[in-house]
Amino acid sequence: MPPNDYEHQALSDDLSTALRAKRKRASFRVATSAVGVCLPPLSSEETSLHIRVPDIVVSRKTPVRRYQIGEPPDLVIEILSTRRGNVERTEKLDDYARAGIPKYWVVNPFDRAVETYCLRDGEYELFETARGLVRSRVLPGLEVDMDEIWAAF
Repeated sequence: MPPNDYEHQALSDDLSTALRAKRKRASFRVATSAVGVCLPPLSSEETSLHIRVPDIVVSRKTPVRRYQIGEPPDLVIEILSTRRGNVERTEKLDDYARAGIPKYWVVNPFDRAVETYCLRDGEYELFETARGLVRSRVLPGLEVDMDEIWAAF
């Protein structure tokens, strides 16, 4: 895959920094970019290890090297690279659901919105499309004022 463009990476860095500033008041330990999340195999015959590397991972647990199968982070965040966001709303959505990650956010810099998804019965449901203040329902105290983040762009 090609590397992220400057705007995408700058947004990821700013959002990671804002999240890390909330750690002391919230119930999570990790807020970082580019850490691997192992995915369960699609079938019992599959033997290769598949890993996704979300733009941002937020978790109460600190991984050893990466998040292993059965020990997913609490929240993954992906930032759209294109307006359509095909991969983030299809392949990544399915992969993170299969990994059992309770919350998934899709940050849309084109519309300046954040789609928040909740895992229910093995599939993600869109909970809300938020602008301004975005709060986590799984990590008390985690909230981000996206207006402050967007102000830099």
